[in-house]
Amino acid sequence: MAASALNASSVFLGSRVATPSTRRASRSKRASKVAVRAKQCEESDLMAKYPEGGPVFRVSIDCTMGTNSTGIVMKEGDEGRPEVSAIRPGGTAKNKLKIGDVCLGVTYTELVADPNNKTLNWGTPQVGWFDTEGEKYQVSIAAMETNSTTLDMIMFRPE
Repeated sequence: MAASALNASSVFLGSRVATPSTRRASRSKRASKVAVRAKQCEESDLMAKYPEGGPVFRVSIDCTMGTNSTGIVMKEGDEGRPEVSAIRPGGTAKNKLKIGDVCLGVTYTELVADPNNKTLNWGTPQVGWFDTEGEKYQVSIAAMETNSTTLDMIMFRPE
């Protein structure tokens, strides 16, 4: 699928779809750095809020080759939550997700300072859960893109 055929608000995990207006804007002014910290949820709280069964399910997708390798293309859904708009052939999400699935919760990875760790200069990776309810679409996508080995998601499949 060509980039021009995608909805301008669609995001292929691992890379952004550039539109003519975003290309012009990036040339004319420098992007300012914005630090976004995901609102962490406990896994047990999230699983209690969204119990598995019926249309709600949990899925683990391999992303050891980067989130781009999942093949998931997301768009902003009706409530602002990420919704699967396509799954690219050969992606690790093939046969795990379907078009229209909505992301309720997702794991994210952050690097935290650990004075006991002398080998990892950037920090120790810590995985947390992020609830997409009431959050901006871009923040949910950013949380997904931080994963480096496994992308765990709680999904809703409309019937």
